[in-house]
Amino acid sequence: MNSFPLKSNGYPPALLSWWVWGLGAVFYCYGFFQRVAPGVLTDQLMADFQMGATALGNLSAFYFYSYVAMQIPTGILADFWGPRKLLTTGAIVAGLGSIIFALAPTPLFANMGRLLIGGAVAVAWVVMLKLATHWFAPNRFAMITGLALFCGVIGAVCAGVPLRMLADNFGWRPVMTVSGAFTLGISVAIWIVVRDDPSEKGFKSYARIKHMKQNIRGKAISEGLKSVFRHKNILLLTLAPGGIVGPVLAFAGLWGVPFFTTHYHFSASLSAALLSAVSGICNMGIMMGPMLLQPAMGWILDRHWTGLMENGIRIYELEAYRWAFTLMLGWAVISCISLMLTRETACRQMT
Repeated sequence: MNSFPLKSNGYPPALLSWWVWGLGAVFYCYGFFQRVAPGVLTDQLMADFQMGATALGNLSAFYFYSYVAMQIPTGILADFWGPRKLLTTGAIVAGLGSIIFALAPTPLFANMGRLLIGGAVAVAWVVMLKLATHWFAPNRFAMITGLALFCGVIGAVCAGVPLRMLADNFGWRPVMTVSGAFTLGISVAIWIVVRDDPSEKGFKSYARIKHMKQNIRGKAISEGLKSVFRHKNILLLTLAPGGIVGPVLAFAGLWGVPFFTTHYHFSASLSAALLSAVSGICNMGIMMGPMLLQPAMGWILDRHWTGLMENGIRIYELEAYRWAFTLMLGWAVISCISLMLTRETACRQMT
């Protein structure tokens, strides 16, 4: 029996709607946390796994490999499988991936954990928007979207100074283990509370479910994807944001902390505070930039490594960082060119 009172108009009460959507937002926050977490743990990860910049760049980028690969399947799964099952599964896989990463004896297992995390948290954004269309009035959609992005910023901030302080006091492995256990707990709460549509709890839905299902059945998925990629603007606007967001996340999400601590003598906590503010404003949808830039920059750093080490951690010269950072500038130039080649549609529907 439903424990929430039925509103006079039949729609779900605000408290229930916020609970359903809020659990998805917590999971989304966790995704942002995991995205930038390696940036403040570079020294500990390199020392623990005895890895250089190339290997560390790949470790961080494994998150983005699966994250990018899951973008299109996520939308399809959200329509056919439903938000509740998809979000619950994502939280379980992310929690297990975090624990595998935390307990990893070798870089191979650490990469596997990061791969699972990236693919799992990729479902959060689309599912949150789908839940918002079912559980909230249409005139609140813009506000809900803004709040979702704000939750992501909170996750990025938590992966800055707070994460560094916890890692310094308890070690990065226990902290990541606890975060994985927390996410598994979130998966249980999602399964208990979240429903795909208010009608499953006896309320009236804000979404036109029948109309949506007819649209899904009426057009083959493959044909829909082909029609999307036939537009030149789609391809160009996929490439351009990667060069805008990519340099920011490659710097703020991984290589900024060792750069500041080595060459400007900032403390790790101060570096993390500066960079978490930058990374928090990045849009989560564009992941191709960091996926390619982080390992590529690591490869260049290793190529220019002079052999200097401190406490078992490789120290890279300023000149090595300068060569690596040229990749960020190069992709930014490519983004500008791509934007100039796009056709202005003035928000008209493309046919």
